[in-house]
Amino acid sequence: MSDTYPVKKQQEIQSTSLQQDIRSNNQTPTTLNQQQTQSYPECQPLQQDEPSQPSMLTIHKEDDVKFYPYYLGEKSWMITKFLFIHLTLYSLLLKKHVLDKGNKITEKHMPKLSPQEDLSETVQDSQNKLNQKYKVTRVDLVKIIFFGELKSISLGCFFANVVEAVVRNGISMVMSKVITSAANDERDNAYGFAVLLVFLNLVGVFARHHSYNLSMIFSSKARLTLINLVYHKLTELSAYSIKEANIGKILNLISGDINYLEYVFIMVFQSSVCFISMIFGCYILWDRFNGPIGIIALAIIFVAYPIQILLQTFNSETLKTSKQYQDRRLKLTNELIEGIRLIKMYAWEQAFNKMISIMRKQEYICLLKISFRSAIDRLFSLISQVWSSFIFFVILYYGGFRKTMSVAEMISTIQLLTFFKISCVYMVSYGIQSIIQIKVSFQRIVTILNIENSEMTNLDKIQLKSDNNNQIQDYIGPRIQLKNFTSFWSSKVTNTTKPVLKNLTLDIEAGEIWAFIGKVGCGKSTLLSAFLYEIPAYKGSFKIDGQEANKGALSIAYVEQEPFIFPDTIKRNILFGRPFDKALYQKVLHASQLESDLSQMKFQDLTEIGERGTTLSGGQKARLSLARALYQQADLYLFDDPLSAVDASVAKNIFHMAIKEFIFEYQIQRNPTKKKPIVILVTHQVQYAVECDKIGILNDGELIAQGSYEDIKSNLYMINEELAQQLDKTKESVKQDFIRPQFQKRAKIINFDSNNLISKEADQQSLITLKTYARYYKFWNLIVIVCILSLEVGSEVLINFYQRIISLFEEYQKDNDIDNAFYLLGILTLGLLLTNLVKYALNTYSVQTSTQQMHNQMLKYLTLAPISYFDVNPSGRIINRFSNDLSLCDNQTNSVSLDVLEIIGGFLFALITLAILQPYFLIMIVFIILIDLYQFSYAKKIISQLKEVELMQRSPLFDFLKKTLGGVIQVRVYEQQAWFRQQFLEISNKCNLYSLTYYYSSRSLGFNLDIVGFMAQTVGIFIFVKLNYDNVAILSQGLLLLITYNASLQWGLRQLITFETQMNSYNRMFQIIDIQPEAPHVVEEDSKYPDFPKDGRVKFENVFMKYRENCDLVLKGLSFEIQTGEKIGCVGRTGAGKSSILQAIFRMSEIENNKGSQLLISGLDVRKLGLHKLRSSIGIIPQSPFLFTGTIRRNLDPFDNFTDEQLWKALEQTDLINHVQEFQNGLQTDMSDVNSVFSVGQKQLICLARIVLLQKKIIVLDEATANVDMKTDDFIQETLKKKFADCTLITIAHRLNTIADYDKVMVVNEGQVIEFDTPFNLLANSINSIFVDKNTEFSRLVKNTGDQNAQAIFDIAYSRCVKQ
Repeated sequence: MSDTYPVKKQQEIQSTSLQQDIRSNNQTPTTLNQQQTQSYPECQPLQQDEPSQPSMLTIHKEDDVKFYPYYLGEKSWMITKFLFIHLTLYSLLLKKHVLDKGNKITEKHMPKLSPQEDLSETVQDSQNKLNQKYKVTRVDLVKIIFFGELKSISLGCFFANVVEAVVRNGISMVMSKVITSAANDERDNAYGFAVLLVFLNLVGVFARHHSYNLSMIFSSKARLTLINLVYHKLTELSAYSIKEANIGKILNLISGDINYLEYVFIMVFQSSVCFISMIFGCYILWDRFNGPIGIIALAIIFVAYPIQILLQTFNSETLKTSKQYQDRRLKLTNELIEGIRLIKMYAWEQAFNKMISIMRKQEYICLLKISFRSAIDRLFSLISQVWSSFIFFVILYYGGFRKTMSVAEMISTIQLLTFFKISCVYMVSYGIQSIIQIKVSFQRIVTILNIENSEMTNLDKIQLKSDNNNQIQDYIGPRIQLKNFTSFWSSKVTNTTKPVLKNLTLDIEAGEIWAFIGKVGCGKSTLLSAFLYEIPAYKGSFKIDGQEANKGALSIAYVEQEPFIFPDTIKRNILFGRPFDKALYQKVLHASQLESDLSQMKFQDLTEIGERGTTLSGGQKARLSLARALYQQADLYLFDDPLSAVDASVAKNIFHMAIKEFIFEYQIQRNPTKKKPIVILVTHQVQYAVECDKIGILNDGELIAQGSYEDIKSNLYMINEELAQQLDKTKESVKQDFIRPQFQKRAKIINFDSNNLISKEADQQSLITLKTYARYYKFWNLIVIVCILSLEVGSEVLINFYQRIISLFEEYQKDNDIDNAFYLLGILTLGLLLTNLVKYALNTYSVQTSTQQMHNQMLKYLTLAPISYFDVNPSGRIINRFSNDLSLCDNQTNSVSLDVLEIIGGFLFALITLAILQPYFLIMIVFIILIDLYQFSYAKKIISQLKEVELMQRSPLFDFLKKTLGGVIQVRVYEQQAWFRQQFLEISNKCNLYSLTYYYSSRSLGFNLDIVGFMAQTVGIFIFVKLNYDNVAILSQGLLLLITYNASLQWGLRQLITFETQMNSYNRMFQIIDIQPEAPHVVEEDSKYPDFPKDGRVKFENVFMKYRENCDLVLKGLSFEIQTGEKIGCVGRTGAGKSSILQAIFRMSEIENNKGSQLLISGLDVRKLGLHKLRSSIGIIPQSPFLFTGTIRRNLDPFDNFTDEQLWKALEQTDLINHVQEFQNGLQTDMSDVNSVFSVGQKQLICLARIVLLQKKIIVLDEATANVDMKTDDFIQETLKKKFADCTLITIAHRLNTIADYDKVMVVNEGQVIEFDTPFNLLANSINSIFVDKNTEFSRLVKNTGDQNAQAIFDIAYSRCVKQ
């Protein structure tokens, strides 16, 4: 039945099956919550009343209209599938309706996923088998992959390969019979054997292509099954276990190793049947040469085996080393991409460039060794039929086994050895490499599958088992009990292991709000980790409802210090896999203070958030994470200081509306039968702590005080003595009336078309043209290219001469010139070895060196890229260039380019020789070339574009994995592992569909080429038998060429397409190289200002700025001037433009070139300077501290500009010296798992230590003290005032106490300065004022902190004013 449908019919099918398609299991949501949106029609933008308006759901349907609404073969007969006609028809359909109309193949042109291709059962079955194993071994993994759910494909593939092996051996016997019959003038026999020869050829074609087809299906499914098994394991692990496992290694395993296994699996099946070929080959040679002497021919060809095994053994070790360097390189590259904003601000690009380049150079040396050894292996493999036949004939003749040599025997032996070259030597060579690759990769996979999850373990569990026997049915008492609770950040606890929390005893009742306060590094976040079951080990007792705590006993919601935000819409980030409840959702938005933010966004809650939340401010991210937590309606809420990331008025609203009202009023009303929830708030905002039911004060891991405010106020001096005195005087501020913001109605969303922050990868793809090849080969040396081509021509000429001398051997015997014949054969064999050796060496070196140069250029231009590039390109996509694309080019370009050169070269020379031997065959040559060129012309475009679509689909898979690793705590806390796995499986199914569609098109071309070749071969055989019956020399050489010329043509042409698809990888790497760089990092002007900046003056004059071309202005005519040494506090509500001022100072985004618009530092327009000079001259302590893999020393001083003594002094001045001295390696302590070395607050002190070292004249703090306690905040401020008294200090602050004694306060609103004066002048009408009595925006913000705190701020500002 035909698979081709007229356009009209096609449209009918599309319209009738659209609903079914959207619901079908192979429609993979490309965003996290698409499935959710489809399931719940309510999931529309709020306030959208008109049903006629477009919704996200309708747009999804339009995008997913199916071009081909069936899976391949769904409406086809068995015979059409056997002949691959259904695949050919699909390709022709693409040609007619897509390519011929000038369109490009995209996702919508893909067929449906067939039930046989669906991975669900395979993954589930494999996972079930893994679950039965206590410890997985490589053998277990081999059994699961090869003999598990994919067993039928494995066996089918093996059987098809066996049939081909038997047929190819049979062809050698029959060909010998044809030549012998002709020599003996037995015409009928010759024709009979010729018919049999044709039949065997046909069977061989079918067997080969079905084996290839099955092996490709197997490899695609096996690859994605392995990725899913690894992903399944990762979602089981705690955050601690994942860090222990090394994220760089995991990313490299998925992107490099497992992807490369796809190509390896295909080769394993072909090399698995070589022993069958050997058995048949031995029988034929034994029979042909009347005894065991014939087997010597095989023995000689297998001399290559020990060489291969030796070379691949070396390669195995080198490959392991290479993978280690690759893991480290990818981990560093990942850190570079993740931390690019701060790396640019610190001007550390060169330091990272150098670290990554060192790793890559070591990796490159390993790859070069592997490639050269593989080239020597290839040398012995690919021309083995020549040197082995030469040695065999010499032994046969000079050993006295044959007095006369028969051309029929010699030619058919060369044909047999040619087959052995492919099926045994070449495939065994690939097989050995493949087995080594499987062994190495499976071992790495097994290592991850065997990671022991560091679930929270009670080290006193034996004693607790006896305690647990006395379970109480109706428990009355504290919901959560800790007794002598001591926790460790290590799964292997010894007597010397230092505990993080020590002997905590706590009783937490249902319905209580607890606040935990304490200075930086005291263990507050670790306590939350304990409630999350994320610490590896503890001693003592931890009970919930009277029973030993188990994960899942309480539903938990968690808001972390550094919020986990998905690249998706705001709505889906809040729902996080939960069903949509409109009333609850609206209440959550109101409680988390997101309504006003959403009303300012064009797409409101359907606004797409970039990776790491790049379109949101720090405060918005914190509130989004809070909204997600509130939506969960949990039993236990864990808040890790979300109030510090927002301004004072918003913090106040959140505390009252989200915590006090939403959780303890609204949630209880919704769930009256449940126990009251518990809130645990870790905060540095002590004014909110006193409003909680209970307060716990932590100091160095110990709970030094707990109870109500009255119980613990005497201990408050541990946190902040001054504040303790203020709070001790009165608690009136707690009792003041709270003014509730009103619900805001949001406008309807009229249009959805352009809500795309993240650009689609398809939009960035460019077609492969001759320019792409030209650009790639520019990395090569022109002389080298000419030499390689000349050597290939020479090689083919030598092979043809060799075959010609063999076919004329009987003539040499008649002339008694056999010694001369052997002499010529020897010279030709030696020449062939030398020409190929040089050719391989030149090609290998050129490929590896060009890829190395490309990597270095990619790295260079990536570090020069503007920050806007990283906002619109997911890090998974960028890292994919450095992992998957680079890995493909490193490992495959050399062998693929040589295949193309040698196979197509050999084919063309064979045709020329056949034309010379038999001019009538020219007709068939024209037929072959015309048909093949026609097929190749359209199939090349189809296959290349399908490969492009398939490669693009790998990025979402990789992105999803990275996102999961980044938010593993959230996934575990909200128990969304199953939902995430399902999402991942659906993306995997999409990957499988695209991969198989590409393979099927490739198979269709290969089969059709072979059928054309077979037809030409058939005609050719009968032409030679008919017209050259009397000339055995021409008949024998003609038959040899006819049997062998087409054997690998389809492989060569497909390798040519593979080479073109590899050009896609190069093209994507060129896209990184082609990134439009930001302004120059170094300019000539820099040398004119060696001591820039001479002073700390900063002046903005009418500055306008936007983050990207298509964005709105964030600074709108900003003007102010700061004098040297002034301390300036910058305040304003979230999104007002405070951080944008810093972006402008560092030139992260360039200011608009408006007339009279300039930014001056030290009287100099910053646009005249190079970026490195500018950025390295300004110090910054960022909002989120940035530390990277390496030692503490490397993190403080990446350029090695300071001595150890200077570093220790800086640590002493930043109060970190005692903490660092506790580590055995001191400054050389490895920080791969930074969270186990430093708390968030201590990371900020590391950033302060960098500033102390560098002694800048201008320092900016971007909400740098939001995540530290007030005592540490005071310490940082005092350090800055003492050490940098003459420096200009610009602080973006939410804590107004911090900036109350600054020289000036700048209030920013909507990208403009609305107030700029001393704190006192903005708070007081006159010097005689004794409280805040001036009506300003700053005074409003101060009053929002509470009456008591407002008075404290006023007093500090007054004292400062009096001193002046």
